[in-house]
Amino acid sequence: MLTCNARRWAAYRAARATELKAQRGFSLIEIALGLAVMGVLIGMTLKSQELLEQYRQSQFVTQVQTLVANARAHRSALGRWPGDCNRDGLVDYAFNTTETLESGEDLDYAEPTSLDAAATEVAPYPYSLGNVCPVTTLLPFDDVNVAFNELKRASLTPAGEPNRKSANHRLGGFAYLVNFDTGFPSDPLNLLEQQFNALVLTDVSIQAARRLATAIDGHNGSAGNTGRVRRWDNTTVFAPLWTADGETDLARITVVVFFDRIPP
Repeated sequence: MLTCNARRWAAYRAARATELKAQRGFSLIEIALGLAVMGVLIGMTLKSQELLEQYRQSQFVTQVQTLVANARAHRSALGRWPGDCNRDGLVDYAFNTTETLESGEDLDYAEPTSLDAAATEVAPYPYSLGNVCPVTTLLPFDDVNVAFNELKRASLTPAGEPNRKSANHRLGGFAYLVNFDTGFPSDPLNLLEQQFNALVLTDVSIQAARRLATAIDGHNGSAGNTGRVRRWDNTTVFAPLWTADGETDLARITVVVFFDRIPP
């Protein structure tokens, strides 16, 4: 029979063994399984982000195509492009800088419930000049909001929707209906020959721009001077390639979509 001290020693050893067993670390197999599970979870997260980005790009392409279709529907129904108040075939708002377009600060936050035609073209927008083109005028109405207001009046876009929301595309930038001056030829007597109706899209990833070019032009191999969808880098010359040196397809650029005539 065990003595009292022996029994105590045996009990201590059993308790210590249990304690050491509870404190032992993970085995290599357990660590490997844990890393595998983490890898699967990370892979699922990255895949879901990739699918979400693809969905956003798909929505962006659809939104651009819809805006172009609405502009063409306006011309078909009313005989002029939205925002072409002097009826010369060009949207009156002239695009010449991205300084304010990047933030959309020139776009209205809200619109009145009724979109009335202006009675005169000499007062500032939107007070005595009104919200849309005057009924009779041969003068331009150079305000970025007019084209969006006219689409509303023609029931082509939701009535009462702020222009800031109407122009905000799915990738976070803004879309503008403008006349785009290519600067060629630089001849004051032939201004119409160097101005083109266009949709200017700010803050677009190169990846999404390529996708848009494929949808509209049927290819995305170049941002040169042949298609409707082009990359614009603050010059009168369009970039020959979508991706510049040191960029990835995630870089953000300004894209111009010519929905009427195409520059030479």
